[in-house]
Amino acid sequence: MKRTLAATAAIFTALMCAGCSDSGPSADDRKYADAVAAADPADFGDIPTDQLADTLGSEGADLCDKLEEGTFEDAAAYAKTGFSDKETAALISAAVLVYCPEEKSQLP
Repeated sequence: MKRTLAATAAIFTALMCAGCSDSGPSADDRKYADAVAAADPADFGDIPTDQLADTLGSEGADLCDKLEEGTFEDAAAYAKTGFSDKETAALISAAVLVYCPEEKSQLP
C-alpha cells in the first residue's frame, strides 16, 4: 500500500509539472507586445499581452537584426510580408524601444 501511494504521488507530481517548463513569453517579449499595442491600439490593443507576445514570437528581435544588418526599409520590407504599413511601423518602433534602442536613429 505504501508503495502504491508513493507511486501515485510521483505520477500526480509528474502530471502537475508537465507544463511547468513552459512559463510563457519572456519579460522582454511582454514589453514588446505592450509597446506594439500602444503604438497601434486599433490593430493590436484588444489582444491580451501574453497572446500577442506568443503570436509575434521573435518578430521584434528579427526586426532588430534587419535594422542592424541594413536599413529601416529592409526591416519594413521584412515586416510587410505579413503586416500593413501601419502595423509595420508599430512593430519596428516597438522593436527599437525594447530590443535595440541603439538603432533609434534609423527610425523615420
